[in-house]
Amino acid sequence: MENQPLHLRYKKPANDWENEALPIGNGRLGGMVFGGIQEERIQFNEESLFSGKPSKVNLEAHKELQPIRDYLAKQDYAAAQHHANEIFLEKSSYGDRSDFGMYQNFGDIAIIFDHPDHALNYIRELSLDEGIARVSYTLNGKQYLREYFSSYPDDLMVLRFTCSETQSLHMTFRYNSGQENSKVFVKNNNKLILEGQADYLDFQASLLVTRKGGKLVSGEDSISVQGADEVVVYFNAATDYFPVEPNFKGKDYTTINKTLISHALEKGYEALKTRHIQDHQQLFHRLRLQITGVDDKHLPTDERLVNYRDGREDAGLETLLFQYGRYLLIASSREGGLPANLQGIWNNSNNPVWGSMFCFNINLNMNYWHAQTTNLSECHMPLIQFIDSMRASGRISAKAYFNVGGWFAAKKSDLWRFTQPYAEAKNGLFMGGSGWLCQDVWEYYSFTRDEEYLRNIAYPIMKESAQFYLDFLVENEVGYLVSSPTTSPEHHFKLEGASYSVSDGTEIDHRIVEELYNNCIESSRILGIDEEFRELLMKEVVKIAPTKIGRNGNIQEWYHDWDEAEVEHRHLSHLYGVHPGHAITPAHASEFVDAAKVSLDRRGDLETGWSRAWKVNLWARLWDGNRAYKIISSIVKDRTNDNLFNTHPPFQIDGNFGFTAGVAEMLLQSSYAGEIRLLPALPDQWGNGQVSGLKARGGFEVSMTWSEGRLTSATIQGKPSNQGGLRYGNELTAFVIPENGIYEYTPIDLSVGRSGE
Repeated sequence: MENQPLHLRYKKPANDWENEALPIGNGRLGGMVFGGIQEERIQFNEESLFSGKPSKVNLEAHKELQPIRDYLAKQDYAAAQHHANEIFLEKSSYGDRSDFGMYQNFGDIAIIFDHPDHALNYIRELSLDEGIARVSYTLNGKQYLREYFSSYPDDLMVLRFTCSETQSLHMTFRYNSGQENSKVFVKNNNKLILEGQADYLDFQASLLVTRKGGKLVSGEDSISVQGADEVVVYFNAATDYFPVEPNFKGKDYTTINKTLISHALEKGYEALKTRHIQDHQQLFHRLRLQITGVDDKHLPTDERLVNYRDGREDAGLETLLFQYGRYLLIASSREGGLPANLQGIWNNSNNPVWGSMFCFNINLNMNYWHAQTTNLSECHMPLIQFIDSMRASGRISAKAYFNVGGWFAAKKSDLWRFTQPYAEAKNGLFMGGSGWLCQDVWEYYSFTRDEEYLRNIAYPIMKESAQFYLDFLVENEVGYLVSSPTTSPEHHFKLEGASYSVSDGTEIDHRIVEELYNNCIESSRILGIDEEFRELLMKEVVKIAPTKIGRNGNIQEWYHDWDEAEVEHRHLSHLYGVHPGHAITPAHASEFVDAAKVSLDRRGDLETGWSRAWKVNLWARLWDGNRAYKIISSIVKDRTNDNLFNTHPPFQIDGNFGFTAGVAEMLLQSSYAGEIRLLPALPDQWGNGQVSGLKARGGFEVSMTWSEGRLTSATIQGKPSNQGGLRYGNELTAFVIPENGIYEYTPIDLSVGRSGE
């Protein structure tokens, strides 16, 4: 497939952080590039700069659990909710100055240039192919170029400034700190230091200025370059955060900064750039997508968006957004670091909306829906490691709040591995949190089939979560196991003229636990261990409350057939069994498929950016590509900023990631059992195209071409002798990977049409 460069490109500098600045990152260290002519601003973040500190847990909270259950048994939902909100739960949330941490703005690198604030031929761009931001322009006949990247292999940010004429670079470097308790000073005439404390953590940013020609002049809090031919800056930022309980402190961050910058200086700019591009491309170039049609790549990105909103087709813009989601995951989630938070790693506030936390009643989960399907398995690992590290805190929360074993996590976490329920019940009493996180743990195995990972990492995490639910679920009046007390995330039900959130059973909890038990059962079989535990789960899983259809023909959100307080609520929790789960699928026709469509129709196609992205995935799983595309188009039109950040509003990165995941689901779906469905939800607007590098469960990599809406060929790569089934339309073909690792497939009947017809 032809390698077409992918760029975001603009003809003017950015004025607004959220809508216009361009992101670079190495998973840990992020920057937002503005590209000003007379004054450049690079706002930067480091993944561990959080406010707050490790939280104390109310070890006696479980004593107030039974009264809530008693009220629910008597159907006294007002009393149950009052007891949960006012007595059982801690009064803490995002946006306050409690121990719970909020992601912080580290600060800005400010660069003031000694030339006029006007230029010719101005271009500001972000190369997704290289992971490099560039600014270029002409002034007084001289051509200026800036290049910025954040390197994963060398773990720092690098900036280079050049000009077509010698002795033409004049600039001054300063910091604008994002933290009150900080100071700036110059060291050794060429290093600008920013250091201080953000609540609990100490931090330092270090910027080393080098030049060819000219001279350096340092002030108390600035470094100036006069008459240089080239300027290269090596920059790093770090905190003393150390991911070991109970203190989470102790990293020698100043030595780390010094060492990384010293090593980078020894390598030099060209070597660092080459290593960065090679590292980035070995991930980014694994997957290529080309939709035949209009591709206005010659236009600035913001102009393309204006045209798209005015009704002009631009398949190239849609594929650019798809690849942008992959770029952002590479830039915000790399091995050895923290997972991508609500804004990836980019944040310009010390009180960001929702704390820019790790929220796993949908948002953190959605961040990683495309990690496996779009061939970025390594980028999934920070989340898996984070989940594993939550277990110690989760055991305390399970015992403190529910007096049970296993590990539990409610809805949100922070740097300090917060796991307890909190605040108002509709926000903080979500009982499916740890179980939902375990889906990622299982999916990593489902795609990679790494049995060592399953044995040493995945199964222990899942088993301990299952132990929590074995203890927590209660038997209701008809003998079903239900999750009680609980809530359907951030939603209320209506009953006798009032609205309540606390209930005795939700569809999302039950499908999560059912899935978790089944994954533990399968893992036990694969590993040949825990037969007694496996038999217990097999006995219990059939008792979990089943999916129910309400009087409106929809999937019931709660165990009881209640009306929603908000019919078009942004969350689609009751459709977990469709996506990201696999319990409801058109492949096994049932009344629940129609009920799921009714539920989606009732919710509508609009709402927040991430909610629309979830709907794309849901309609794709229901094999309705045209409905999915309709929502994709609405996301591009009114939930996409000029810099292609998806907006809730405000900016939340899960919308970008969910968009990318949805496109992948439209093109390819797979089951753990080994069935791969080709083009299951191809919309009419994408009639011709090709894709390479999509991943399917079972360790397979899939490439396809299609024409006039019909598959023409496909190749499946995998380990020799691995087998599965390919389904296109009603055609099912068993396959075995040959010795060369590539299985070639051509549909028998090209008139069969798209899968799902």
